[in-house]
Amino acid sequence: MMMGCCTATGMFFGLLGMLTPLIAIGAVIYLLAAKSRNHESSEVR
Repeated sequence: MMMGCCTATGMFFGLLGMLTPLIAIGAVIYLLAAKSRNHESSEVR
């Protein structure tokens, strides 16, 4: 029972550890893309 719980939580934290950096990188890329778009539109105007 205890081992099953530990493996379940271990898998959960493992997924979190894998997803968190991916989400952070995605957010940074999205922010950079939005900034470049805003700068381009403002430069055109």
